[in-house]
Amino acid sequence: MTDNKTQKTRSKKAQARKKTNLLRLSSEMNKISIDAVDKEVIKRFRIIIDTCDEDITKASLTQVLKNAKEVDVNSFHESLQPYIKHYLFMMKRSKK
Repeated sequence: MTDNKTQKTRSKKAQARKKTNLLRLSSEMNKISIDAVDKEVIKRFRIIIDTCDEDITKASLTQVLKNAKEVDVNSFHESLQPYIKHYLFMMKRSKK
């Protein structure tokens, strides 16, 4: 019984680790989305956020959000690159 209780506690701690920087990027994407394709990309991005183990750094997030032209997409994990590229595309599209 004790082992089962500690396993539940550990799983709750693992779930408690929020990926705040990735979730913030996702919410920013949601703010500037304009069509169904954007919504589908965001939906898939949230699934990736739930399954990935690590978050991006705050400095990386700031660079993506504020200095979109200077972002090196290759510096991010391979699974996150398409979503960051799509965010950059959405930013360019919204400025036109």
